[in-house]
Amino acid sequence: MRPIPRWIKIVVACALLGALALGVDWQTLPEYLARLDWALGALAVAIVAAEMPVNAWKWGWSLRLHDLRFPWVYLFRTTCFGFFFNNFLPSAIGGDVYRIVRTVGAGAERSRAISAVLVERIVGLSAMLLNGLIGALVLFDQHELAAWYVRLAAVGLAGALVAGALVWMGLFDAVMRRLERIKFLAPVWENVRRIARLRVEWLPLIAMSFVFQFLAAACLYVAFLGIGEPVSVPAALLITAAAGIASVLPISISGIGVVEGSIAGTAVALGVSYEGGVLAAIIIRLVVLPVSAACGLLYLTERAPLPVREHSS
Repeated sequence: MRPIPRWIKIVVACALLGALALGVDWQTLPEYLARLDWALGALAVAIVAAEMPVNAWKWGWSLRLHDLRFPWVYLFRTTCFGFFFNNFLPSAIGGDVYRIVRTVGAGAERSRAISAVLVERIVGLSAMLLNGLIGALVLFDQHELAAWYVRLAAVGLAGALVAGALVWMGLFDAVMRRLERIKFLAPVWENVRRIARLRVEWLPLIAMSFVFQFLAAACLYVAFLGIGEPVSVPAALLITAAAGIASVLPISISGIGVVEGSIAGTAVALGVSYEGGVLAAIIIRLVVLPVSAACGLLYLTERAPLPVREHSS
């Protein structure tokens, strides 16, 4: 399947931002701007900055899960550079591609570097969805959106259990044997066997993923608090999950318009005013810029070659 052309993504992003702007009552904007708490804005920037070392830790544990070891400082710098690329390049995968390039080697190591980023992303997505489910369970009786989230989560969990049971019963053994005979998929199965073992690296990877997602929800919570329309912690968890799900859709440049629309729409469904939801979404987009700019300045100092990796099979 061919990727969506960049110009279409730009058009979609502009159209979504335009649609959001059309719904805003501009006469109320001065009132919201007057209520802005700049100290809380600075706190939101600090929270985004705190995500950088946490992201380096969880990525490092995912690499260790694949028997690849790198110095934490190196991973931290690479994480910062990837964050800069994600926010200043017209692609949401630029940072991940850069991280893979900076940890890739020859042969099997190439597949390990790719798999490490994929596993980190999947674990992070799972933590985000679980946080959203916690928030939805608390708000189940108060908002229909929360009830739908819980229902969809129950369906997804039931489907995963059924699929797992079918695999355990051996119904897909013939298909698996055929796939294992495909030569170019050999590194995939090697990585699956490597990470499927009971390994202690899973514990810090999962723990750091939850810390990262809690920080993301804290940034959103502070953004709403800063405009004078506070949301509850469960609502912040649910809105963060909705924005994270929307960001996966590759239909606009860096998720622009999609993420803002999901934040505003979910916030409105949870009782926040439309103008408040849009303004909070814009603030969340803006607070990453100082951190991204700092990462860009750090990138200008990058001259060091790739460190020697220690790995074992």
